[in-house]
Amino acid sequence: MLFPDFKELVEMGRQAPGVKLARRRKAVSTLTGDYKSPFRGRGLEFEEVRGYVAGDDVRNIDWRVTARTGSPHIKLYSEERERSVIVCIDRNDSMRFGTRSTFKSVQAARLAALIGWIAVQEGNRLGASFFGNVPNGKRFFGPRRSRRSLWRMFHMLCDPADHHPRAVSMDEHLMLLSRAEPPGSLIFVISDFLNPGRDIKKALSGLHKRGDVVLVSVNDPADAAFSKAGTILFSGSGAGGRFVVDTEDMRGRKAYEKQWTENREMLNDLAKVLGLGFIQVYTNSDARADLVAGLRRIGKTGARSAGHIRQIAGAA
Repeated sequence: MLFPDFKELVEMGRQAPGVKLARRRKAVSTLTGDYKSPFRGRGLEFEEVRGYVAGDDVRNIDWRVTARTGSPHIKLYSEERERSVIVCIDRNDSMRFGTRSTFKSVQAARLAALIGWIAVQEGNRLGASFFGNVPNGKRFFGPRRSRRSLWRMFHMLCDPADHHPRAVSMDEHLMLLSRAEPPGSLIFVISDFLNPGRDIKKALSGLHKRGDVVLVSVNDPADAAFSKAGTILFSGSGAGGRFVVDTEDMRGRKAYEKQWTENREMLNDLAKVLGLGFIQVYTNSDARADLVAGLRRIGKTGARSAGHIRQIAGAA
């Protein structure tokens, strides 16, 4: 099946306990939770002054620094607040592929459901963003503190994409998302990243300026090493377009494997340079196990490299 069963996504709520997504970084919110937010108020601790970003509370503007520098700056204060968690899912044609156990689209849906359940159980706001084979090529559900957000995301994940034939570039969509996400959000981008687009670094950098970003790559074992299976047509998004791989030709297989390896190296380097989390999940493995292992690695890296690759998540 190319798409998961709604009941399966609902049942994944049982796998959420014991996994933690939240971390400590300044955010903008108004409800109680386990995340720091820069809001002025009694008993708040001053942290720093930084440049104003669209969406910041203008009441926090530091007029002295603004006058001295000639550009608007705001004061940041810490307080325990909730945060927004946004799950961004790639629905382009390349996700409709799988040679072991399940399709990438199904594994991506399971990961999105699990992350959504954890976010809701932690008391955070949940939002979702889709691009590719969805109505109008892209959909965004603003973060809300309700299980309605989960059901809405589940319905979209289970919706057959056949009646929404559309290819959307990842970098283009992420640039739009960076303007829609609330400041301080935690964004999980779930995709196979086969065709991220030419401006992916710029797009991810813009997204990360407003919050924390974790790249969750959904891979099939055949992505890295093809066995002989005749001629295969691949369909990607953006400039990737469609391309053919003759798996009977060793040179064709090697060229594809080389391209995939270079793609993974590019993503790894990009994650390190920008300070993003990077998790790899496979279609023939347990989605929860891969996600938890990846979150633990990010947590350990963050502890060793404070200020560069921040601690984004941990698992109990």
